[in-house]
Amino acid sequence: MTATSGEIFAPFRRLSRAICRISTGKMVAASLFLWLVFAALINGRPFGIAGLEEITGGATVPDMTFSTNPDQVYAVIDALGEAGRAFDLTRVIPLDLVFPFTYALFLSVAITWVLLRLLPLESPWMGVNLLPLIAATADYCENAGVIAMLLAYPARLDAVAMGMILMSGVKFTFLALSFGVLFIALLVLAGKPVLRRGDA
Repeated sequence: MTATSGEIFAPFRRLSRAICRISTGKMVAASLFLWLVFAALINGRPFGIAGLEEITGGATVPDMTFSTNPDQVYAVIDALGEAGRAFDLTRVIPLDLVFPFTYALFLSVAITWVLLRLLPLESPWMGVNLLPLIAATADYCENAGVIAMLLAYPARLDAVAMGMILMSGVKFTFLALSFGVLFIALLVLAGKPVLRRGDA
């Protein structure tokens, strides 16, 4: 027996509804704070990218260089040097195992909080609150690829490098979509009082 489209998408609808249930103003504020804390940690020093760049003289992590082929990925990994690769593996990556969760949580609940003020709960458009989860899933896959390449170095894992490049593209695409949805929804919500006054 083949599954119907309704059965296939049912888990995603349940997940979207679960996000709706936790999307309070307090959750938006708390998740924003958590995201900003980890953004500062992962981009700053002593454990983040700024600390890494001090060691490497400016070379940064592979998943922030927008490479298009394995040779470019490995040029970045080579440029890190032994100390930089060890720092990335033991300092930056542990933070990056939490960071995707923080931005996915914030974006999902923020998008949901705004949409609940614009749309009925049953609206199929509420499903856009899952976009940040796609970005975070791709981010975790990307991180797994980086970990594998760093652990295998100096041996090359070109297939893994291509997978990392693909996941990087998915991550940034769905992050852009998530921020775009949030921005547009906020604009519409802000414009509702103006529209009401215009109708009066």
